[in-house]
Amino acid sequence: MPPLYIALDRGYFQDEGLTVDLKAFKSGGDMVAPLSSGQLDAGTGAPGAGLFNAIGRGLGIRLVADTGQLRDGTKYSCLLVDKKLVDSGRYKSIADLKGERLGLYADGTSTTLWFDKALASAGLERSDVQANYLSGPDQAIGLENGSIDATNVAEPYATKLVDEGTAVRVACGGDFYPGQQLGAIMYGTDFSEKNPDGAVSFMKAYLRGVADFRASVSDGHIQGADSDEIVQIVAKYTELDPELIAKTFVAPVDPNGALNAEGLADDIETYRKAGLIENSGLTVDDVVDTSFVEKAAAAMPSK
Repeated sequence: MPPLYIALDRGYFQDEGLTVDLKAFKSGGDMVAPLSSGQLDAGTGAPGAGLFNAIGRGLGIRLVADTGQLRDGTKYSCLLVDKKLVDSGRYKSIADLKGERLGLYADGTSTTLWFDKALASAGLERSDVQANYLSGPDQAIGLENGSIDATNVAEPYATKLVDEGTAVRVACGGDFYPGQQLGAIMYGTDFSEKNPDGAVSFMKAYLRGVADFRASVSDGHIQGADSDEIVQIVAKYTELDPELIAKTFVAPVDPNGALNAEGLADDIETYRKAGLIENSGLTVDDVVDTSFVEKAAAAMPSK
């Protein structure tokens, strides 16, 4: 999450009187228990059925700010097809995915939502493809060794696959689901209720990081203002190759950290219809709390 790394590295949290310690987790799902128990104050993750179910079971977590959304023309989250299929003419459009072997993230995740919309645009359903539910690294390996034909693997794997000539970006999620909420900052309610001033201060520092990040992005890459320094900051916290970071497409972040609550409400209903939501009464109001980012944005200097 580049804005978070920027805010941390440039001392924006310190300016707010906060001490922030980063803790690495394999997935957003692994943060649920420590967030709900107060062991963690805040975290980042992708909204999905698992997180919604945790909230529906009464665990104290809320989505409070945007860390990335799909937009028209955004190449952050795309469909990649084996270059041999594209060069041979076997793949010409989404309709040609019928019967092909697809590498996908687990059902109930954000990437499967836009991928289902992509299939629907060609009159297909998930049952029309051979879905292989794999981790990001395994999807990349599968495309390289020929065990799958296409994938919607996330960055930086996507850029690596394209650069090495293994795959071609043929369509992107923003073409099918513009505005989709890909990631969010999450607060444990133990933190937000016991220290609301600290929760707003955290968000003020984060929004300063967002402003710097947005200024550094041009044509979907970190290649604008202060881009060299921003790339090095991201590399420091992710341990990725700076050259790869500079090539990688990044997800747009709302300047005020605003979440797409309407889109999240639609996601909940989509998951509910698929039988993936346990709490029949769960609504987006149970999931989202925009008060902290709204207060922080109001306190930011006018541009």
